[in-house]
Amino acid sequence: MTGYPAGSVEPYERGVEARRDGNLAEAEKLLKQAFEAGHPGGAHELGGIAAQLGADREAVAWWRRAAEAGLPESAFELGYGAERDGDLDAAERWYRQAAEGGHLGGTLNLGILLENRGDVDEAMGLYRRAWELGSDKAAFNLGRLYDADGKGDLEAAESWYARAAERGNGGAAFNLGFVRQDRGDPAGQLEAWRRAADLGHPKAAFGLGVEAENAGDEDAAIGWFRRSVQEAGVEQAARRLGDLYRRRGDARSARFWSEFVSGLSCYSPEFEAFAAAGSAAAIQRQDVLNAAVGDGDIAFDLDARTLTSGGRTFHGVTFLGSFSHVSDTWLWAWANPNYENDVAAIVPLAAVREYGERHAVPELSAGRLDLCDFPDPHQAATTMVVAAAALLGGNGVRSCRVNDGQGSFYFHLDDPSLPAAEFDPLSATRLLMAAAEIFPTEQRRVVRGFLAHHGCRIRESEEVVEGIAPQGGQVTVAFTPDGLIKAASAGHAAG
Repeated sequence: MTGYPAGSVEPYERGVEARRDGNLAEAEKLLKQAFEAGHPGGAHELGGIAAQLGADREAVAWWRRAAEAGLPESAFELGYGAERDGDLDAAERWYRQAAEGGHLGGTLNLGILLENRGDVDEAMGLYRRAWELGSDKAAFNLGRLYDADGKGDLEAAESWYARAAERGNGGAAFNLGFVRQDRGDPAGQLEAWRRAADLGHPKAAFGLGVEAENAGDEDAAIGWFRRSVQEAGVEQAARRLGDLYRRRGDARSARFWSEFVSGLSCYSPEFEAFAAAGSAAAIQRQDVLNAAVGDGDIAFDLDARTLTSGGRTFHGVTFLGSFSHVSDTWLWAWANPNYENDVAAIVPLAAVREYGERHAVPELSAGRLDLCDFPDPHQAATTMVVAAAALLGGNGVRSCRVNDGQGSFYFHLDDPSLPAAEFDPLSATRLLMAAAEIFPTEQRRVVRGFLAHHGCRIRESEEVVEGIAPQGGQVTVAFTPDGLIKAASAGHAAG
């Protein structure tokens, strides 16, 4: 903080730190002291505190003092407020002051204001300055102006769009594809759109899907359409997916993807195959966990990765996500904007997302899922979460109501102090039948998965699946010709 009176710097820095820590009363005292000692940053921060508290007129008064003392960021705030209020003359005046002080936002916004007024040449000069200050949006705007809907200087447009895309601007990468198409470079178009899709542009994956389908590559088209639906909720992509899967005779996938945006009534075939294999073991883990933990209010600490219930504190907690009882939607914790992904209790959840992406299981890789058309959306979410949590090993899942009952949080426990779920042939038949009811189209997979989970030696025919555990227990399951469980029995293996 050079250039300010020595006595103003120390209270300013302490005031900023106090504000960052949420101690606003202490921050205000120190920042006023800093401003009175000659540091205009004190007034700027005081304006920010006032705006934070909803005192807009006081915020403007503080920012005006700081701007008159030469602070560009305060001039920007005044310009932004004036533009929001419709006073474009005042907005231009303050933005110019901010731009003359080297403020990126002031330079860019002044350019936008002038472009909207018709002063395109000056606007372009400001965009170039804003680009030099680090604005990818300025390069996007230059590309757009040179592009002129495909009728302008396409070479210059391509250059500016490419620069913006290099800095992570998805819209520039998407538009770059169109410019390259207009310049006769179809390979370059697809390359730009792939970059745009990776940057999260909502239309890029859909465009790539259309191009792949037109080229006859249905597998690639399905991959891009699925990304478009999952990442951007594009309804056209959902419809195209439904049509593609119906043509392939895959009614289950067609139904799932056709419903993805409007509200699901079923799981995807990929999820059912994954979940069925671990379903009986997951039910068993839940039974053991529920018996050990019991009922009671739940408290949690996401940084310490602990959960307290019934007077006991358990460790190894992973925050899985939340279900809204208002909208019937599921939100994975890694997609919740209220939490950073580096929170200790969220970090392990990456394994679930990575598995979903690697194995193309949409329920495990899409951040938000609308379950409103399931017969029981809350139970559908619980089933999905319990199945997914099996990827983390451990003990199972606990949930609690939050926000006055409007939502439920779900947690996974991995605490060595809790008992493990051991193989018991007598309870195995009950577990298998319960899991088979949840996944009726995958009943043979249910049985094989449970037996394999417990290390059983498996013997299988069209009619029977038999498992013999290392400790000697035996489970035999008979099937009907259409793959449904007909009977299940348990006992001890002979000799």
